[in-house]
Amino acid sequence: MLLKSDEYGKRYLFFSKSTWIHLRIPYSLCLSPVYFFSFSEINSDNNEVKTFLTFIILHLFLYPASQAYNSYYDNDSQSIGGIEKPPKVSREALLTSYFFDFLAISLSLLFIGYLFFFATLICSIISKAYSHPKIRLKKKPLLSWLTVSIFQGPFIYLSIFFSFSPLSMMALKQQSLAALSTSFLFGGAYPMTQIFQHKEDRERGDETLSLKLGIKGTFLFSTLNFIIGSLLLFYYQFTNENVKVFYYFPLFMFPTFLYFNYWFLLCSRDESEANFKNCMRLNIISTLCFCSFFIFI
Repeated sequence: MLLKSDEYGKRYLFFSKSTWIHLRIPYSLCLSPVYFFSFSEINSDNNEVKTFLTFIILHLFLYPASQAYNSYYDNDSQSIGGIEKPPKVSREALLTSYFFDFLAISLSLLFIGYLFFFATLICSIISKAYSHPKIRLKKKPLLSWLTVSIFQGPFIYLSIFFSFSPLSMMALKQQSLAALSTSFLFGGAYPMTQIFQHKEDRERGDETLSLKLGIKGTFLFSTLNFIIGSLLLFYYQFTNENVKVFYYFPLFMFPTFLYFNYWFLLCSRDESEANFKNCMRLNIISTLCFCSFFIFI
């Protein structure tokens, strides 16, 4: 393929630099705590190749496909999750998102199993409904939050767990509490990722949950969700007699707690502090804390 003259038009591994940026692959790692949590609860010995491939399917193909698709229909000119200055999005990003979806779904069927195949297929369809103008779940504050909270939380958690463990009613009942905790622990973070996009969301007509709540309301909503998710996690671990969680979890999450409150204090004094850089710092800190904790346990 011919190289274009502008910087973002340069091609790397078949795709333009702009397309690679809009895939937001590094940003997909912020969704990895659910993966590590699910695998931390699987008791059976796992095939290491399948375990690694599951991570690749989700974080290299499925999530980036969703993000590129969203970038194409949002066509943002201001900061978005994972990109401070988004380059102009092209139709190539849309086609690449379809290709990455195809890879995620195909690899799931060929190497993981039917359950994970259907899970990736459903997630792909939901991501289209979230962004496409004719449906645009993103425009509906509560429905968009429920969609993200469920399909990036308990749905993925259970899909991973039962792709590597026998499916039974007893196991489903036991794991449903752990899965539900992910809906609040990570669903509460969803409005925080919108906190610096209020101006552009308002101009585009997307009444996001964070826009409805306001900056302070978004912080309070996230706090409430984190408390509920933590209580559910504690109760689940308590029923499994895993009491070490009660003191290790606060220890691992302390950096997130510290920065979250520091940022809230900054925004209370000056709402311009609800910006891209501070949001990305929180995402990185919380991701590292959650992943470290779940790997540890």
